[in-house]
Amino acid sequence: MSAKNTRQTKQKSLILATIRQAGGLLTADQILAAARKTLPKLALTTVYRNLEQLSNQRIITRLIHPDGVTRYRMTDELHNHDMICINCSKTLEISQCPLDCLTLQIEETTGFKITTHQLTFYGYCAECSELPGAK
Repeated sequence: MSAKNTRQTKQKSLILATIRQAGGLLTADQILAAARKTLPKLALTTVYRNLEQLSNQRIITRLIHPDGVTRYRMTDELHNHDMICINCSKTLEISQCPLDCLTLQIEETTGFKITTHQLTFYGYCAECSELPGAK
């Protein structure tokens, strides 16, 4: 990776601060709207370029919701687990890792050192599961 991609610009710092302050998932458009309060001329292409770099550096995590819109959040140091409602796009984080035993088993049987992982369940949240048509 070139030094240009790891350079800390004021745009990148602001984008990162915006995601950190949100404490949850944000779309690129939401990040842009919040960041423009500080840098009014910030362009969406700049936001996307920085999101790509931060994601590649594993500083942020990208989640593609059922609506097709990508959302971003700070990366947990170990891993992320989520449940995403396919009706309303509500995202709930699973606090305990359901894969600890599997991760250990994979490492022991393959010698592969797992550094991080991500697991996403798609379905209906408690509210939407009560709606007609929810399976």
